[in-house]
Order: sequence, then structure tokens, then C-alpha cells
Amino acid sequence: MDAAALDFALMVFKHTDGAEQAYARAPSDADGVRWSQEIAFVEHHGHDRIVVRGTVAGHYVDADDDADFIGPKTAEGALGGAAVGVLGGPPGLAAGFVTGGIVGGLAQEHSGPRLRSALFDEVRNEVPEGSSAVILFAPPEHVDAMVAAFEGQDGRLVRHRLTADQAEALKAAVAGSPSAVPAPAG
Repeated sequence: MDAAALDFALMVFKHTDGAEQAYARAPSDADGVRWSQEIAFVEHHGHDRIVVRGTVAGHYVDADDDADFIGPKTAEGALGGAAVGVLGGPPGLAAGFVTGGIVGGLAQEHSGPRLRSALFDEVRNEVPEGSSAVILFAPPEHVDAMVAAFEGQDGRLVRHRLTADQAEALKAAVAGSPSAVPAPAG
């Protein structure tokens, strides 16, 4: 992907399921460009919660501001707390288990992605709460094809021509996500 020739576009729709409904009605390619394999869906829920799922800059992003409270760190904390609490007998064991679980849960929550990177800041600015969007980070002709595919569906286009630095910042925002391109068989 040539960073000097990339656009970041959002087709914003009313309602948190509006983008997916519009996508279901749109052709998967337009003007000979298969743009549909390069997109992600964004939902902006109440309390400024963002959910992003799909392909961004060649990476599969599955991110949610409402980070998991239950996970491996919760279990580790609970077991560690129980081990310390065993010295206090059954009440100490129970208290240690609960306290360790809470501490581990907080650690789990704060270890999740804090969606405050350049990508997610841009999404927050452009997609109002209660709305959704299809986002595409691609060459201008791919964005043109997406726009053509959504014609007549009451979406609002937000489009930015990116500088090389802006494109690199958006790529860095998703670099920790898995590759959306399958590994070659071998």
C-alpha cells in the first residue's frame, strides 16, 4: 500500500446497524474494484463506546471499547488471592479469592486495547453516537468504488486524503491486530 496515495473514508449511516444494512444492499464491487474485502464496520454506541470489526490497512480489527473484565488475568488474580487468603482459614480464602478476582479483573480490563489511537480518534470525531459507518483505508479508486456502491442509501461520506505521516499513524494504530491476508500454504 503506497502511503502517499491513500484515502481514509467513512460512509456514515443513522443507527448502529445502518452500515451493515446498507452493506447488505450494496454490490460487493463497483467500477471493477472489489472494495468490499477492505472495509470495517464501526458502531458508535452510547457512553462513547466504539466497536470496530473488519479489515483496516491489511489487518483484521475486532476491537470494542467495553474491554473484557473477565479473562486470564481475572483467574490469575482470584487464584493468587485465594492462595494468600488460605492463611486466614475459610473466610480468608473466600475474601482472598474475591479480592484477587477483582484486582485481576481490573488488570484484564486495563490490558485491553484502549481505542484512543489515531484511527479511533478519527472515528469518534466523524461517527456520532447512535450511528454506524463503513470505513475504508485504501487507494482513491477503491474509495470511489465504495461510494458508487452506496449511492442512494442515505449515507454521509467523510473522506480524507492522507499525508504519508497520517497514513503511517493509521497503519500503526492497527499494527498489533492479526493480518487479514491469509498466510501462503506451504
